[in-house]
Amino acid sequence: MKNYIKTILLTFMIGFVSSCEDPDNPIYTVLEDYTKGAILRTIEIESGEFNSYDLNSFFAATIEEQDAENGALLQSVDVYVGFKGAEALIETIQSSAFTTGPFGLPRTRIQVTLQQGINALGLSSSDYTGGDTMPIRLALNLTDGRVFTSQDAGGALQGSFFNSPYAYNTVIKCIPNAPQAGTYKVDMIDTYGDGWNGASLDFVIDGVTTSLSITQAQGASNSETVTVPSGTSSFEVIFKSGAWDSEVKYTITYSKLDGTNTQVALSDGPTPAADTPKIFSICQ
Repeated sequence: MKNYIKTILLTFMIGFVSSCEDPDNPIYTVLEDYTKGAILRTIEIESGEFNSYDLNSFFAATIEEQDAENGALLQSVDVYVGFKGAEALIETIQSSAFTTGPFGLPRTRIQVTLQQGINALGLSSSDYTGGDTMPIRLALNLTDGRVFTSQDAGGALQGSFFNSPYAYNTVIKCIPNAPQAGTYKVDMIDTYGDGWNGASLDFVIDGVTTSLSITQAQGASNSETVTVPSGTSSFEVIFKSGAWDSEVKYTITYSKLDGTNTQVALSDGPTPAADTPKIFSICQ
Protein backbone atom coordinates (compact mmCIF):
# COMPACT_ATOMS: atom_id res chain seq x y z
CA MET A 1 0.00 0.00 0.00
CA LYS A 2 2.80 2.44 0.98
CA ASN A 3 4.60 1.77 -2.32
CA TYR A 4 1.36 2.36 -4.21
CA ILE A 5 0.85 5.76 -2.51
CA LYS A 6 4.48 6.76 -3.27
CA THR A 7 3.95 5.88 -6.93
CA ILE A 8 0.84 8.10 -7.12
CA LEU A 9 2.62 11.04 -5.44
CA LEU A 10 5.65 10.70 -7.72
CA THR A 11 3.44 10.64 -10.82
CA PHE A 12 1.57 13.77 -9.63
CA MET A 13 4.82 15.68 -8.97
CA ILE A 14 6.24 14.83 -12.39
CA GLY A 15 3.02 15.97 -14.07
CA PHE A 16 2.97 19.20 -12.04
CA VAL A 17 6.58 20.10 -12.88
CA SER A 18 6.13 19.31 -16.58
CA SER A 19 2.98 21.44 -16.76
CA CYS A 20 4.80 24.41 -15.16
CA GLU A 21 7.58 24.14 -17.72
CA ASP A 22 5.24 23.72 -20.70
CA PRO A 23 6.64 26.00 -23.43
CA ASP A 24 3.41 25.75 -25.40
CA ASN A 25 1.38 27.67 -22.81
CA PRO A 26 -0.26 30.64 -24.67
CA ILE A 27 0.64 33.10 -21.89
CA TYR A 28 4.32 32.81 -22.78
CA THR A 29 3.60 33.75 -26.38
CA VAL A 30 1.68 36.83 -25.20
CA LEU A 31 4.45 37.97 -22.87
CA GLU A 32 7.15 37.43 -25.49
CA ASP A 33 5.27 39.67 -27.94
CA TYR A 34 4.48 42.36 -25.34
CA THR A 35 6.15 45.76 -25.86
CA LYS A 36 5.75 49.04 -24.02
CA GLY A 37 4.55 52.14 -25.84
CA ALA A 38 4.89 55.83 -25.02
CA ILE A 39 2.59 58.74 -24.21
CA LEU A 40 2.44 62.52 -24.37
CA ARG A 41 0.65 63.54 -21.19
CA THR A 42 -1.17 66.89 -21.21
CA ILE A 43 0.02 68.82 -18.15
CA GLU A 44 -1.81 72.09 -18.86
CA ILE A 45 -3.82 73.71 -21.64
CA GLU A 46 -3.00 77.40 -21.44
CA SER A 47 -5.25 78.42 -24.31
CA GLY A 48 -7.59 76.11 -26.17
CA GLU A 49 -9.24 78.31 -28.82
CA PHE A 50 -8.56 80.72 -31.66
CA ASN A 51 -10.23 84.12 -32.19
CA SER A 52 -11.02 85.10 -35.77
CA TYR A 53 -10.54 88.79 -34.86
CA ASP A 54 -6.98 88.16 -33.62
CA LEU A 55 -4.52 86.34 -35.87
CA ASN A 56 -2.09 86.20 -32.93
CA SER A 57 -4.57 84.23 -30.80
CA PHE A 58 -3.13 80.82 -30.08
CA PHE A 59 -3.46 77.29 -28.84
CA ALA A 60 -0.89 76.48 -26.15
CA ALA A 61 -0.28 73.42 -24.00
CA THR A 62 2.45 71.93 -21.83
CA ILE A 63 3.09 68.24 -22.49
CA GLU A 64 5.21 65.57 -20.82
CA GLU A 65 6.68 62.53 -22.61
CA GLN A 66 6.96 59.12 -20.95
CA ASP A 67 8.33 55.92 -22.46
CA ALA A 68 9.80 52.60 -21.28
CA GLU A 69 13.13 54.32 -20.55
CA ASN A 70 11.68 57.39 -18.83
CA GLY A 71 12.22 59.76 -21.74
CA ALA A 72 15.43 58.31 -23.14
CA LEU A 73 13.60 57.08 -26.26
CA LEU A 74 12.25 60.53 -27.15
CA GLN A 75 13.48 61.78 -30.51
CA SER A 76 10.99 64.49 -31.51
CA VAL A 77 7.35 65.59 -31.62
CA ASP A 78 5.63 66.69 -34.82
CA VAL A 79 2.90 69.35 -34.48
CA TYR A 80 0.16 69.36 -37.13
CA VAL A 81 -2.80 71.66 -37.72
CA GLY A 82 -5.93 70.57 -39.58
CA PHE A 83 -9.02 72.08 -41.20
CA LYS A 84 -11.94 70.29 -42.85
CA GLY A 85 -9.96 67.15 -43.70
CA ALA A 86 -6.73 68.90 -44.74
CA GLU A 87 -3.64 68.84 -42.52
CA ALA A 88 -0.24 70.55 -42.50
CA LEU A 89 2.93 70.29 -40.42
CA ILE A 90 3.58 73.35 -38.24
CA GLU A 91 6.89 72.32 -36.66
CA THR A 92 9.01 69.46 -35.36
CA ILE A 93 10.17 69.84 -31.76
CA GLN A 94 13.45 67.99 -31.16
CA SER A 95 14.22 66.26 -27.85
CA SER A 96 16.86 68.92 -27.13
CA ALA A 97 14.05 71.49 -26.78
CA PHE A 98 12.49 69.55 -23.88
CA THR A 99 13.38 70.28 -20.27
CA THR A 100 13.24 67.90 -17.31
CA GLY A 101 9.99 68.15 -15.36
CA PRO A 102 9.42 67.60 -11.62
CA PHE A 103 9.03 63.83 -12.12
CA GLY A 104 12.25 63.46 -14.09
CA LEU A 105 10.43 63.24 -17.44
CA PRO A 106 10.90 65.54 -20.47
CA ARG A 107 8.47 68.43 -20.84
CA THR A 108 7.89 71.18 -23.38
CA ARG A 109 5.38 73.89 -24.31
CA ILE A 110 3.57 73.81 -27.64
CA GLN A 111 2.12 76.97 -29.20
CA VAL A 112 0.34 77.43 -32.53
CA THR A 113 -1.11 80.81 -33.56
CA LEU A 114 -4.11 81.25 -35.83
CA GLN A 115 -1.81 82.99 -38.33
CA GLN A 116 0.50 79.95 -38.39
CA GLY A 117 -2.45 77.66 -39.03
CA ILE A 118 -3.80 79.85 -41.83
CA ASN A 119 -0.39 80.07 -43.51
CA ALA A 120 0.35 76.35 -43.22
CA LEU A 121 -3.06 75.36 -44.62
CA GLY A 122 -3.14 78.09 -47.28
CA LEU A 123 -6.43 79.56 -46.04
CA SER A 124 -7.94 83.02 -46.47
CA SER A 125 -10.27 84.79 -44.04
CA SER A 126 -13.29 83.80 -46.18
CA ASP A 127 -12.49 80.09 -45.74
CA TYR A 128 -13.31 79.92 -42.02
CA THR A 129 -15.77 81.40 -39.55
CA GLY A 130 -16.82 81.13 -35.94
CA GLY A 131 -17.65 77.63 -34.84
CA ASP A 132 -15.21 75.99 -37.24
CA THR A 133 -12.50 73.80 -35.73
CA MET A 134 -8.78 73.82 -36.46
CA PRO A 135 -7.57 70.72 -34.57
CA ILE A 136 -4.00 70.35 -33.35
CA ARG A 137 -2.50 66.86 -33.65
CA LEU A 138 0.78 65.59 -32.17
CA ALA A 139 2.95 62.69 -33.34
CA LEU A 140 5.58 61.29 -30.98
CA ASN A 141 8.69 59.94 -32.71
CA LEU A 142 10.92 57.52 -30.77
CA THR A 143 14.58 56.73 -31.40
CA ASP A 144 13.69 53.10 -32.20
CA GLY A 145 11.61 54.21 -35.18
CA ARG A 146 8.15 53.87 -33.65
CA VAL A 147 5.60 56.68 -33.97
CA PHE A 148 2.60 57.28 -31.69
CA THR A 149 -0.28 59.64 -32.48
CA SER A 150 -4.03 60.10 -31.97
CA GLN A 151 -4.93 56.80 -33.66
CA ASP A 152 -3.00 55.00 -30.91
CA ALA A 153 -4.79 56.77 -28.04
CA GLY A 154 -7.55 54.53 -26.70
CA GLY A 155 -10.05 55.48 -24.03
CA ALA A 156 -7.69 54.70 -21.14
CA LEU A 157 -4.99 57.04 -22.50
CA GLN A 158 -7.48 59.89 -22.85
CA GLY A 159 -8.67 59.63 -19.25
CA SER A 160 -7.84 61.85 -16.32
CA PHE A 161 -4.65 59.98 -15.31
CA PHE A 162 -2.80 59.65 -18.61
CA ASN A 163 -4.61 62.57 -20.33
CA SER A 164 -2.83 61.70 -23.57
CA PRO A 165 -5.20 62.30 -26.51
CA TYR A 166 -2.42 63.42 -28.94
CA ALA A 167 -5.06 65.75 -30.47
CA TYR A 168 -6.92 68.89 -29.41
CA ASN A 169 -10.14 70.05 -31.09
CA THR A 170 -9.39 73.78 -31.18
CA VAL A 171 -12.45 75.94 -31.96
CA ILE A 172 -12.37 79.24 -33.85
CA LYS A 173 -14.42 81.86 -32.02
CA CYS A 174 -15.54 85.37 -33.03
CA ILE A 175 -14.75 87.63 -30.07
CA PRO A 176 -14.54 91.28 -31.19
CA ASN A 177 -11.53 93.23 -29.96
CA ALA A 178 -13.11 96.55 -30.98
CA PRO A 179 -16.69 97.95 -30.97
CA GLN A 180 -18.84 96.44 -33.73
CA ALA A 181 -21.22 98.96 -35.24
CA GLY A 182 -24.74 97.65 -35.61
CA THR A 183 -28.07 97.14 -33.86
CA TYR A 184 -28.31 95.05 -30.71
CA LYS A 185 -31.81 93.71 -30.03
CA VAL A 186 -32.22 92.69 -26.40
CA ASP A 187 -34.96 90.21 -25.46
CA MET A 188 -35.31 90.14 -21.69
CA ILE A 189 -37.20 87.56 -19.62
CA ASP A 190 -38.21 87.34 -15.97
CA THR A 191 -39.14 83.74 -15.20
CA TYR A 192 -41.32 84.68 -12.20
CA GLY A 193 -43.16 87.40 -14.10
CA ASP A 194 -42.71 90.35 -11.73
CA GLY A 195 -39.94 92.29 -13.49
CA TRP A 196 -36.22 92.36 -12.84
CA ASN A 197 -36.52 93.72 -9.29
CA GLY A 198 -33.87 96.41 -9.68
CA ALA A 199 -31.53 94.55 -12.05
CA SER A 200 -30.51 96.17 -15.33
CA LEU A 201 -28.43 95.60 -18.44
CA ASP A 202 -26.30 98.67 -19.07
CA PHE A 203 -25.07 99.55 -22.58
CA VAL A 204 -22.14 101.98 -22.25
CA ILE A 205 -21.31 103.62 -25.61
CA ASP A 206 -18.45 106.14 -25.54
CA GLY A 207 -19.15 106.78 -21.86
CA VAL A 208 -22.93 107.22 -22.22
CA THR A 209 -25.03 104.60 -20.39
CA THR A 210 -28.39 103.23 -21.52
CA SER A 211 -30.00 100.98 -18.90
CA LEU A 212 -32.45 98.28 -19.96
CA SER A 213 -34.73 96.31 -17.64
CA ILE A 214 -38.17 94.81 -17.11
CA THR A 215 -40.49 96.81 -14.90
CA GLN A 216 -43.02 95.22 -12.57
CA ALA A 217 -45.77 96.44 -14.88
CA GLN A 218 -44.13 94.76 -17.88
CA GLY A 219 -44.01 91.55 -15.89
CA ALA A 220 -42.36 88.62 -17.68
CA SER A 221 -40.67 90.18 -20.72
CA ASN A 222 -39.45 93.27 -22.51
CA SER A 223 -37.56 93.92 -25.75
CA GLU A 224 -35.38 96.89 -26.59
CA THR A 225 -32.94 97.78 -29.39
CA VAL A 226 -29.69 99.71 -28.96
CA THR A 227 -27.71 101.07 -31.91
CA VAL A 228 -23.92 101.27 -31.84
CA PRO A 229 -22.98 103.81 -34.54
CA SER A 230 -19.97 103.66 -36.83
CA GLY A 231 -16.92 105.32 -35.34
CA THR A 232 -17.72 104.22 -31.78
CA SER A 233 -14.47 104.08 -29.81
CA SER A 234 -15.64 102.27 -26.67
CA PHE A 235 -18.54 99.91 -26.03
CA GLU A 236 -19.41 97.71 -23.06
CA VAL A 237 -22.45 95.81 -21.82
CA ILE A 238 -22.58 95.23 -18.08
CA PHE A 239 -25.24 93.47 -15.99
CA LYS A 240 -26.19 95.17 -12.70
CA SER A 241 -27.54 92.90 -10.01
CA GLY A 242 -31.03 93.14 -8.52
CA ALA A 243 -32.99 91.37 -5.78
CA TRP A 244 -33.84 88.19 -7.75
CA ASP A 245 -31.13 87.54 -10.36
CA SER A 246 -32.10 83.86 -10.45
CA GLU A 247 -35.20 84.95 -12.44
CA VAL A 248 -33.21 86.99 -14.99
CA LYS A 249 -32.48 85.82 -18.54
CA TYR A 250 -31.75 87.71 -21.77
CA THR A 251 -30.60 87.24 -25.37
CA ILE A 252 -28.79 89.86 -27.47
CA THR A 253 -29.14 89.57 -31.24
CA TYR A 254 -26.73 91.52 -33.43
CA SER A 255 -27.28 92.87 -36.96
CA LYS A 256 -25.15 95.14 -39.11
CA LEU A 257 -26.41 98.69 -39.58
CA ASP A 258 -27.86 97.66 -42.97
CA GLY A 259 -29.84 94.86 -41.29
CA THR A 260 -27.72 91.98 -42.61
CA ASN A 261 -25.61 89.36 -40.81
CA THR A 262 -28.18 88.81 -38.04
CA GLN A 263 -26.96 86.43 -35.34
CA VAL A 264 -27.19 85.76 -31.60
CA ALA A 265 -24.26 87.56 -30.01
CA LEU A 266 -24.94 86.57 -26.39
CA SER A 267 -27.38 84.50 -24.38
CA ASP A 268 -27.13 84.84 -20.60
CA GLY A 269 -28.84 83.84 -17.38
CA PRO A 270 -30.33 82.84 -15.13
CA THR A 271 -28.17 84.62 -12.53
CA PRO A 272 -25.93 86.51 -14.97
CA ALA A 273 -22.47 87.47 -13.74
CA ALA A 274 -22.60 91.09 -12.55
CA ASP A 275 -20.30 94.11 -12.88
CA THR A 276 -18.01 92.69 -15.59
CA PRO A 277 -18.18 93.48 -19.33
CA LYS A 278 -19.97 90.82 -21.36
CA ILE A 279 -18.14 88.98 -24.15
CA PHE A 280 -19.93 88.85 -27.51
CA SER A 281 -19.61 86.35 -30.33
CA ILE A 282 -20.06 88.22 -33.61
CA CYS A 283 -18.86 86.60 -36.81
CA GLN A 284 -18.39 88.87 -39.82
